[in-house]
Amino acid sequence: MDFYNATSNAPMTPRIIHDPVWDIIDIVNFFVLSGPLCLLGMFTNIANIIIYYRMGFLESSTVNFLVLAVFDFFYSLFVFLLRACFNALIRELSIGPKLRYVSHCVSLAIVVFLCGSAMMTALIAVERCFGVMFPLKVKTWLTRRRSLCLTLAVVAYHVSFLILIYADPGPPYDAHPERMSFYYFSLYVIPSTTCFFIVVVSTIFLAIKLRRSQRWRRETSTQGAKTNLKEDKLVRTIVAICTLFIICSFPNASMFIAQLIYPPLRYGASDLLRAVTLRIFDLTLILQSISASTNIFFYYTMSSKFKKVFCACFSCFATTKSNTMEAK
Repeated sequence: MDFYNATSNAPMTPRIIHDPVWDIIDIVNFFVLSGPLCLLGMFTNIANIIIYYRMGFLESSTVNFLVLAVFDFFYSLFVFLLRACFNALIRELSIGPKLRYVSHCVSLAIVVFLCGSAMMTALIAVERCFGVMFPLKVKTWLTRRRSLCLTLAVVAYHVSFLILIYADPGPPYDAHPERMSFYYFSLYVIPSTTCFFIVVVSTIFLAIKLRRSQRWRRETSTQGAKTNLKEDKLVRTIVAICTLFIICSFPNASMFIAQLIYPPLRYGASDLLRAVTLRIFDLTLILQSISASTNIFFYYTMSSKFKKVFCACFSCFATTKSNTMEAK
């Protein structure tokens, strides 16, 4: 969403944005949906970071999942701050205008972490596609060092992106809507939309290959079939998180395309269009929060190694549960 122009490009705020009904929806959204989802995202991604760190960095996929968890953690954190500051309950307070400005500043970082999650998801999917297409050559082409360089390049890009959007215009950040819009579209919209379509194509390819592999395994019972079982589990996990990413990113990508086709929607030419963009922005925040907070359930369900390390890291909970059951 072009949140910058939707909130800063006009001298008057559209009536629909301050409608009491929408205020109630925003309050319920924060306390029932966005707030709990963001808190869940922070806790689950902290767990992901700990677990993948404990798993070691011998496999490039572990590093990629770790970096994805870092992006998702910061996304959940900053969305929570945005929702807390951009809230109807504190709008009329003396600190309301300051918190509203803080929420605008926070929104700049959100797009960086969203783009980072999109790029890491695309990188994970593409690497696995290469592994499926060229199983004998992928270790030569995508060595651990090269894979690590790709991951570090993604991280460096987004660190530079984050520094640029805060350093170049400088405060007040809502006083340069045209420059911020240029950065927004060139550094976020185009890369993240491209990553969305890359993930779509890669997921379709991996799903087809996974189905063929399962069919072949049912027809054979060789040692090679058993060896490929671990590979299929990894592919299944990637297909699951990519499918979730596609579903949750679809409204965002659709809005980007609509803004390219119909520029007035991008610049909020009318109060109605500006209000529509803000409502879609709210929806995308919720969906992306779901994507950022629920990956751990796919990892735990589909990866036996992840489950083993998870139980080892959080054995205190398992011990407490066991002691409770014995006491009963």
